[in-house]
Amino acid sequence: MAPYDATIAAVEQLVKETNARGGIDGRRVRVIQADTHSDPQQAVVAVQQVIEDGANVLIFSGEALTAAAGSPLAEENDKLNLSIANEPGYGPPTSGRLSFSSNGGSILGEASAGASFLHHRGIEHPFLFRDTSLIYGKVDCSAFQQTWEHLGGTIAGSVDFENEDESVASQISELRGSNADAVVMCSYPPGGAAAIKQIRAAGIDVPILGPSAFDGTFWLKGIPNTGAIYATSNGSAYDPPNAATAKLFASLKRAGVDTDVSGNLLAMYAAGQLALAAIEETGSVDGSKLADVLEAKPHRTINGMYRYTRNDHFAHRTWPIYDYSSGAPRLVTEVKPQFEPKYGE
Repeated sequence: MAPYDATIAAVEQLVKETNARGGIDGRRVRVIQADTHSDPQQAVVAVQQVIEDGANVLIFSGEALTAAAGSPLAEENDKLNLSIANEPGYGPPTSGRLSFSSNGGSILGEASAGASFLHHRGIEHPFLFRDTSLIYGKVDCSAFQQTWEHLGGTIAGSVDFENEDESVASQISELRGSNADAVVMCSYPPGGAAAIKQIRAAGIDVPILGPSAFDGTFWLKGIPNTGAIYATSNGSAYDPPNAATAKLFASLKRAGVDTDVSGNLLAMYAAGQLALAAIEETGSVDGSKLADVLEAKPHRTINGMYRYTRNDHFAHRTWPIYDYSSGAPRLVTEVKPQFEPKYGE
């Protein structure tokens, strides 16, 4: 998870900007860090550590199970907690009422947007590669299939694999015999990238769609043909979706930050914006009061307006879709999900 956890640099940038404006009510903001080692058990230790060190709001890393493991302790201490994780394993009712995702939307909405994108491009029979290592891949594929069938389409087939698998030769054999006209890669690097590499090396050149875990370019190394590879994303430093994100990426680059994993930098920056806005509005760091104000009205972030409700702590948005044909993300279009898939179906 290192490429995603490095996005803490975005929060540090926001804190720098906030303190340059005088902080909050004249008080400087500081960042306290602890390493979860991408381990749910270590996440609990890390949460205890930062609380003892004086943390008022917690921002967790991008893997839902690790984030959710630390959330109960945050709740016990009445601490607002946010994460860039966007799968249902984090947030109410799984974790707690003080848990909010700062990603641009849930993986359910993201997958729905991706399905609409392929449907509008004339794809008829996509094939699903489902990574079962984490809940992320399972939910992504389920949401895509629900949306696809809602649109009146049929799936050409599906296969399971795990991120650690060195070979997906048998799965590629099933793909080849399916007459599919696209692949939906419900996974994340490095295993998902290795699977894409093997698909292209096998001479299969149909379009491939991945979720926002395929952010940046670090995972493209060794893929012989990046043509017709697409991914949803909050936004990319290689082709920013608007002036505000372009300005932030320029500031991060000047600070020496690697902006390759761009969409998650935006989600992390948004987490900081939400936390600071709630503190300024309430004049408090009480977790329940902060949650109340986030649920009460929309808040503007680097990714646009985020609206939460009492029962839904995932934002809903229009998703940018990026094309990797040139070897770097290029913005193709933005798609607003028109269908909301159900978790667990």
